[in-house]
Amino acid sequence: MENKKLTQEELTKIQGMLNDFNNLKMKLGDAELTKQTIIRQVDALQENYVALEKELSEKYGTDSRINVQTGEIEDSPKQEEVKAPEEVLEKQ
Repeated sequence: MENKKLTQEELTKIQGMLNDFNNLKMKLGDAELTKQTIIRQVDALQENYVALEKELSEKYGTDSRINVQTGEIEDSPKQEEVKAPEEVLEKQ
């Protein structure tokens, strides 16, 4: 029985496709590693932000508002106590 064989063109084509497939898989793996690195960087930044926020709250008070463009610190306006509907009706 005679062995069948691909033509040189068919062999080159399939080898090229497999090579492209393997290169794309490697790029996908690199992209995933980059993604994981960025996620870790975001997590670290969030932790640092929370720590700074706590530090500033302790220093300037939890009711303070900071204008991040100017650095000015203002006290938050006090919210009026919300009354129950019955209390409002009694006063009328």
